[in-house]
Amino acid sequence: MFAFGHVFRRQSFLFLLDLEIKRARRYQNYLSLLSFTLHGLNPSPGENPGVSLRNLAYLLKDELRGTDCVGEGETANRLLVMLPYADMSGVHKVREKLEKIFQDYGFDAEGLAIEISEVCFPTHATNIEGLLRRVGYNLPLPHP
Repeated sequence: MFAFGHVFRRQSFLFLLDLEIKRARRYQNYLSLLSFTLHGLNPSPGENPGVSLRNLAYLLKDELRGTDCVGEGETANRLLVMLPYADMSGVHKVREKLEKIFQDYGFDAEGLAIEISEVCFPTHATNIEGLLRRVGYNLPLPHP
């Protein structure tokens, strides 16, 4: 789906997410997940529908820590971000910062709305299925 290197393919992202959840459980750390869904992604004839999603991915990568991972969602208009060692207050601060950046960037001027969901391990869920369900990911999970 993505032709740029800093967004993990869905299968790879889910594999890394599962590993990080196991690590967080073992060492009793937090792990948070953000979901970004673009609404209004209706390109004009001849326009590439992935341009806005690619711009979103670049903005995310520029603003996130080096330990955070961006990955494909289950649909063409969704990106997921894994934030290791981030508790609920930390992920909420990141969300607020990103919402301001998206507003300044002008996605709404392009007719796009970005829906953001956030969830934290172990506060909201204790396994990968529970975390993904809380951010609206359509289960069942693909098997490797």
